[in-house]
Amino acid sequence: MKVPLEWLREWCEWQEAPAQVADRFTRSGTEVLSMRSTGSQVPGVITAKILEKKPHPNADRLTVCQVDDGSGPRQVVCGAKNHNAGDIVPLAKPGTAFPDGMTIKSAKLRGESSEGMLCSAKELGIAEDAEGLLLLPKETPLGVPLEKLFPGETVLEFEVTPNRADLASMEGVAREFTALGAKPKDRRPIQAPAADPLSGWKVEVTDPKDCPQYSLTAISVKAGIDSPDWMKKRLAACGMRSLGLLVDVTNYVLLEIGQPVHAFDSAKIQGNTIHIRRAKTGEKIGGLDGGCHELTPQDLVIADGKSPVALAGVVGGKESSVDSGTRKILLESARFHPGTVRKTARRLSLHTESSRRFGRGGLDPALVERARNRVIGLLQECGALEKVEGTLTVGTGQRKESAAISLRLSKVEKMIGQALDPKKIQSRLTALGFEAKGDGWIPPSWREDIREEMDLIEELVRLENLDQVPSMLDPLAEGDSAEDREDRRRRRIRTFLTERGYSETLTGSLVRKEDKTAVKLSVPAGPEAAALRSSLIPGILGSAGRNVSRGMTDLKLFEIGRVVGEGGKEEIRLALLVAGRERPVDWQEKEDQAGWFSLKGVVEELRARFPGISTEPKLREVGAAEKKQAGLKIPVWVGEIPLGSASGKLAENREISSFPGVERDLALVLPETVPYAEVGLTGSGIPREPKFPKAQFLWVAA
Repeated sequence: MKVPLEWLREWCEWQEAPAQVADRFTRSGTEVLSMRSTGSQVPGVITAKILEKKPHPNADRLTVCQVDDGSGPRQVVCGAKNHNAGDIVPLAKPGTAFPDGMTIKSAKLRGESSEGMLCSAKELGIAEDAEGLLLLPKETPLGVPLEKLFPGETVLEFEVTPNRADLASMEGVAREFTALGAKPKDRRPIQAPAADPLSGWKVEVTDPKDCPQYSLTAISVKAGIDSPDWMKKRLAACGMRSLGLLVDVTNYVLLEIGQPVHAFDSAKIQGNTIHIRRAKTGEKIGGLDGGCHELTPQDLVIADGKSPVALAGVVGGKESSVDSGTRKILLESARFHPGTVRKTARRLSLHTESSRRFGRGGLDPALVERARNRVIGLLQECGALEKVEGTLTVGTGQRKESAAISLRLSKVEKMIGQALDPKKIQSRLTALGFEAKGDGWIPPSWREDIREEMDLIEELVRLENLDQVPSMLDPLAEGDSAEDREDRRRRRIRTFLTERGYSETLTGSLVRKEDKTAVKLSVPAGPEAAALRSSLIPGILGSAGRNVSRGMTDLKLFEIGRVVGEGGKEEIRLALLVAGRERPVDWQEKEDQAGWFSLKGVVEELRARFPGISTEPKLREVGAAEKKQAGLKIPVWVGEIPLGSASGKLAENREISSFPGVERDLALVLPETVPYAEVGLTGSGIPREPKFPKAQFLWVAA
């Protein structure tokens, strides 16, 4: 959400510099992502009048213009198409330096001399996007620096989190700033001329859940009236191009109060009924984004008697769009189901300003009527309104009255660490739109995220200067909780297994719905995450399969994770897996394969070391079907055991034996003349009848 500070000053007043304003918002939880200045970013560009325009003799896409900046005519070659003789445009003379390092020079372009460059709004930094030259009002004096015409202002870009739909508007940001200490300004309530019931048109909503409220207003307008400069300037500062008065007004209202609205050309609507329904299989719509979108029954559309004319809450249709010749419009202001809008926008990758606001949910129901009235009021202010022919509303904007949420001062003091002045609490919550009732507060209609006392405390905490909040520990907090003890125990188990040559694997707790033992989710996260696992074995087998496919056939794996146990309760289990050789082959001992005894030994040691493990595990060799699914062809042994709780102390260490095992190495030293084939040793390593009297036996204790 981009907020020009000049526009924000229409709602509230403050004394701080822009950087301080950005810091106050960020500290309150509304992060300011960037801060930039608008206006002309290129010093030295002046206004000039196009005296003559003719085609370039050697280039089809270029024109040769004679321009005058008040000091006499000069020739400039231009590549834009939207200018004509008599237009006032920005002129960069030779020597003008642009921020990207480009410097204008006198040059010949395809054989024609060019003494400067005519500029677009994008090249000057006035707009993020622009088509053609920046056309200035006809009465603009010549030779005036663009810095004076577009002095610029500071624009803050906010990150609006999903739970704060109320911040996606100038009104919402101003309300937030007022709670942070800015002085509010008195503003007249949004009103519009009284409208009669709309006759000759019908609105049919198939499912009220998809569209709880829909307002349709027929308006006659004057053609050929352009948007005022102040509106274009504010839209440009917010990153929007001017697209004609009718579109600009709807965009302006969206940015001002946060309610998306849409205007249809009444003459382009087939029939006299507007249908709000789900799309039919195979239906398509050409959107204002320039794409042709194939629809599914999951998409909500606005349709006339022939076909869809808009994707509800996402994008309007090109065939029903307004243009400079439109004389009658149908103004739509509505509420749509957030989930439906969000799914359509995500599937079609259409993330518009409208879909972002509808998709978040939480829009104030009262905005439907306010937005309609504001559009009518702006059209009247711009001199384009002829007549409001009538309004038709389906559904209601009434929301169930919220109950008061209690707020205990003692609880606030305990959570914050210091006492807050009741007057400060009242002023801040009132500024945010909360209404006091008894010992509690009623949330406003635009704050559906406030449901309990802790939510109110969070509002007070984020509005408080955190630098002044003392840092201290809660004296009632438990120093060593049961969760801490369980976590330390699991860490010790991991260390124990790692020291014995096991490697830990990590697999997801969500599995495919085809797993018959898993617990299905009512709202799956995807085809690979549609159920909760009931065992760690499939996951650890998959890890073993991936290791074996890469040449690692000697495996000792373990995993500690959550599963759904008996009765649907979650529990933490340990899974073990062994395959291949028990240990690397050494010349002192023969190759030994890992198996049942390998798992049995480590489990018995685990149970002796960690008393909470009481269940006897079932150790088994993996069957052919499981191995095939995991991509394994070698023998694999697995076991799974609940870890239980950290009941009792850890087993104490045992003393080292007084008689440790000793290995001895026998070396037989012979003369160099004795061949190897004549050396014969018994299984004990000692010659039965030594043939070599000069041999020396050396016993080396290891």
